Amino acid sequence: MVYVYDVLVNFNERLIDFYDWEEDDDYFHVRRCPLFKVSTFVIRDFSYRKVKVNTLFLNNIKDKTQMFSSKNIEVVPYMAIFSDSKSAVSVIFDKCGNIVKVSKFLINEELEIISLTNGLSVTNIDYKVSGKVRFNKMIRREASILDSIIFELSNIKDDKEKIDYLYYEWFDKSEGSNKYDTLVRDLKKRFTFRHEEFLNLINLLTVKK
Repeated sequence: MVYVYDVLVNFNERLIDFYDWEEDDDYFHVRRCPLFKVSTFVIRDFSYRKVKVNTLFLNNIKDKTQMFSSKNIEVVPYMAIFSDSKSAVSVIFDKCGNIVKVSKFLINEELEIISLTNGLSVTNIDYKVSGKVRFNKMIRREASILDSIIFELSNIKDDKEKIDYLYYEWFDKSEGSNKYDTLVRDLKKRFTFRHEEFLNLINLLTVKK
């Protein structure tokens, strides 16, 4: 069995790319973890879908991952790293085989992992997929800004004067019906540089004197 040594992971229920990691995230230092070369199709499923692997694979990786802790080295029951020689992802399974956490890697560590798959044969893993593809449509900072906008708008939704003003600022027109709902719906469509400016405008409009 091939192992990956000494890498950093940032586990979450949904995959977060390394460029979206934040200082206060809970990082884990992996001492060693088994590596499997798989197809790109498998990488995509393991990264973005609800997956359940069979018992045979679970038994194959059981207790083979070790993590550094503040006092000791801890064993992780069901964890593995997968790569298609183009990208890599780390996965934690529960005892039933369901994926519960996933993580990317720092770019230099991912490149090292990819290089380890050279010469490896593709491992066929029996698994079942359920549910829709799950991926983040925006980075966390963008999601936070959008959440703040929607929250602040909800607080003034009954203030016609302010909603009319914000509607005009966003759409550059005064005409419209159901302005609050229309504004919220359009804001959620696609994040742009205007969202941050719009949040600053709302904050100025709603600041308590």
